[in-house]
Amino acid sequence: MPLPSALRQGTGPVRERGAAHAPGRRRPAGRLSLPGGNVSASALVEVSDLVVNFHSRRERRRGSAPNAVDGVSFDLSADETLAIVGESGSGKTTVARCVVGLQAHQEGTVLFDGAPVGPVTRRSPATRRAIQMVFQDPAASLNPRMTVRSIIAETWRTHPSAAPDGLTWDAAIDELLADVGLDPDVATRRATALSGGQCQRVSIARALALRPRLLVCDEAVSALDVSVQSQILRLLAGLRAARGLAILFITHDLGVVRQIADRVAVMHRGRLVETATADDLFEQPGHPYTRKLLDAALDLEGA
Repeated sequence: MPLPSALRQGTGPVRERGAAHAPGRRRPAGRLSLPGGNVSASALVEVSDLVVNFHSRRERRRGSAPNAVDGVSFDLSADETLAIVGESGSGKTTVARCVVGLQAHQEGTVLFDGAPVGPVTRRSPATRRAIQMVFQDPAASLNPRMTVRSIIAETWRTHPSAAPDGLTWDAAIDELLADVGLDPDVATRRATALSGGQCQRVSIARALALRPRLLVCDEAVSALDVSVQSQILRLLAGLRAARGLAILFITHDLGVVRQIADRVAVMHRGRLVETATADDLFEQPGHPYTRKLLDAALDLEGA
């Protein structure tokens, strides 16, 4: 969601803080209840000085090619949800794709559980299973020619070590569908016969089939109706608590951020300009761009 031109201003250094609450600003709605959701001090994901540039090597040498991601650093604990927020083109999805291994980076490091990780094709099977992505367009991420049962079973054929132990595949698939709020009869249907919300639940079930430790959600609710968005957010919050997942949540929607995130990282023009707890960010944003981003969202809510 592009912002008005008045908001497209320069960035400053990244700010990471826990700030006092500012008077006079609208208090954010409470986040979804997360049983046992205290943030752990241990970092599951560590991204350091990440740089991504889509231009040619010659353009980069000339210095005429701005970086899509420019020196981004953050960490994500093993049981928290970190939201990366920014307007279209800010670099947030590129960062997510680097973590998953779908996008190469020119500089910097991505560590998962203390070990460096590279492109998904070079990662160990265990790391590929441990990091799963939920995409923006739920229907496009599912094979329209396959039934839901076949879509989920395919993950176990690709990763036999993640296949269910002590259950038939059919029974395990029924359990997964129940975990994401779908009836067992959905297993016999194709994605083309499902609603957008049902497709996204199937996508989440497919990811959970590999028993991941990290879910990377790239605008995972932006294509859904508002009422369905809320259902999916509650589902993700419940799964995080029940399964001990870490979630990296990419979004442009601050209304979504305030519901699900423990911490928020704000990106602008490829740079990380501020990182704070969700409460602190909404109550007292520290960076001018963050304040303008919040003011724009509040103006839209009041319109």
